[in-house]
Amino acid sequence: MVDSDTRVRPGGPAASAGPPVVPQEFSRVFLIAVTTAILAGVLRAAFPPFGHLAATSGGLTVSAAILIVCLAGFVAPAVRAAAGPRGLLLAGVGGLLAVRLAMQALSPAPWSAFAGAAFGMLALTALYETARGLSGTGFAVAVVGGLTADTALRLAFGTWDPAGRSGVLPWLACLVLVGAGALALARQLRTSLIEAPAIGWRDALGAAALGPFLALQVLVLASPAFAASSGWLSLPVAGAVVLGAQALTLAFLSSGLAVAAVPGGVCVLGGTLLGVGAAAVTGRYGLTGWVAVAVIVAGQVLSAWLLAVACRVPLRRGGFRGRRGDVPVEPGRADTGGRAWRIDVGAALGGLLIALVLLPYQAHYAAPLPLPNKVLPGAAGIVLGLLSAIAAARGGPLPGKSWARALGAGASGLLLLIVPAAYAATAPAASRTAAQPGTFRLVAYDIGQAVDGDGRLDPEGVARAIEAQHADVVALQEVGRGWPLSGTADVGSWLARRLGMRLVWGPAADHQFGNAVLSRLPVKATGTGRLPVGAGPQARSYVWARVDTGGGRTADVWSVDVQRGADRTQTRLAEIGKLLQVWSDAPHTIIAGDLNAAEGGPEANRLTGQSSLRETSGGVSGKPAVSVFGTDDLGFDDTVAARRSALAATVRVIG
Repeated sequence: MVDSDTRVRPGGPAASAGPPVVPQEFSRVFLIAVTTAILAGVLRAAFPPFGHLAATSGGLTVSAAILIVCLAGFVAPAVRAAAGPRGLLLAGVGGLLAVRLAMQALSPAPWSAFAGAAFGMLALTALYETARGLSGTGFAVAVVGGLTADTALRLAFGTWDPAGRSGVLPWLACLVLVGAGALALARQLRTSLIEAPAIGWRDALGAAALGPFLALQVLVLASPAFAASSGWLSLPVAGAVVLGAQALTLAFLSSGLAVAAVPGGVCVLGGTLLGVGAAAVTGRYGLTGWVAVAVIVAGQVLSAWLLAVACRVPLRRGGFRGRRGDVPVEPGRADTGGRAWRIDVGAALGGLLIALVLLPYQAHYAAPLPLPNKVLPGAAGIVLGLLSAIAAARGGPLPGKSWARALGAGASGLLLLIVPAAYAATAPAASRTAAQPGTFRLVAYDIGQAVDGDGRLDPEGVARAIEAQHADVVALQEVGRGWPLSGTADVGSWLARRLGMRLVWGPAADHQFGNAVLSRLPVKATGTGRLPVGAGPQARSYVWARVDTGGGRTADVWSVDVQRGADRTQTRLAEIGKLLQVWSDAPHTIIAGDLNAAEGGPEANRLTGQSSLRETSGGVSGKPAVSVFGTDDLGFDDTVAARRSALAATVRVIG
């Protein structure tokens, strides 16, 4: 997979080419891959606790605290000075492994989220110490290889990361990852160090490229949930798309074609294309369908190529430089002093860029930015291109061409397609006929991203609450399908599989957040649309499904969520007006969701005063936040508050 022989373009006399460009120790590559996989998981696991803390303690305060913690990478030069390169490796990678183990033992919490962010930023700097002497291509192969394994592992768990789960299998996954990382780290600490180059600030900036690269991977390119929700694909197919794109990337990088004499202008063009593509498929009006799939596939290859170019110079060995390869310099000009601390600062800047992309992107939906938040992933792509352009013609090792390595790397990635195939093959049946024709059990549930009161992602708790009501149809609000606040998990698909139901999806704020209808009854027709934005920070939406209740009768179940805020009554009334217009007084209709308004307010009156709808939950003890409205040709029995934000009822289709 990685160039580990001496077939390089030396750029100088063969006799003085020095030792192999890529060290023979496989443990270096393996350590980079495992650390990258763990780092991606820790970052995802941190977002639900961060979001819960922001909601309870103030968004600005928590955001400032997160950004401060993400400056932890800038202490790397001090750690290097005090404990040497091995001390930096132990502090960064060893600390990240310890945090990952603690997350599994104690479940993600604010303290572990902050610790994970801090050690993750430090681990970014340590990766460059681990990789010194690798070609930029070899480093990129190791990083993409780690992300590919991470994608397969996430798919095996339905995209709900093992770090946030209990049970034997999540613990086994944790122990395998942490154990493999610890063994590779121990071996790396015993090996001889590779001398760092004397490097200027311009060249050291190449180390920052890993930051925007990882931000794009977490948000878009390596997210099966994003591919599923934006591509209108099932989760197994979306996972196969992501894994296929990663396998193609591994083959391209390993071929040796990825990095040669690359003009800086080509890198700028590549970064611009990457940024435009990422911006086009994210945010409120992101493009979907085949466009999103094409961006994921092309973006994987393009971003990894730019990373490989950008990292060539920071990975150069001391005493070597050159424009066409890793070329020894004259003895009188050898850079034996080394300035690796500048590379540490460059890598720390990259870590900060991860936070500067992901945090404002998510915060935009609560406190809108002056510009659309799609600008942030777009800027990440452009910055990656600029960092690559800076390093494009600055020397560093170049790998030799090898079609055998390309085929081996691509095949190893494609082998992991067995994971989404097995996931699809083991899916439960998603429909059945009604036990009593014309009657079904309905649950309306605002799941709040499936994050519980302690800030932990807990789709299992949601599933158990629904199961307790023996639901046939579920109207869900605030469902995440790739949102950072839900750990980029596909909560909608996970719940549908867990409950043996079909998922009908309706995007809202963006394509990774919205409403859903789950049904184990046959679905005859569906529809979705957005509501007026008005004065709210988010676009809200509706989704409906026509379910077959048996005996030749059907019912339309609508799930809707409107704007929050006491000062946004007029916006909510406009949203309800649009909803009534689309509904057009159709019979056998249920409209369920969170009106975000006081009981008996103008919002409920608007729904019931100009239509055949009536509220069915007015007399429920401990009435939850959600409401259920039905037409006069439906009967409602046994209505109960299942949770603070859930309502259940037995629905009878009359006539």
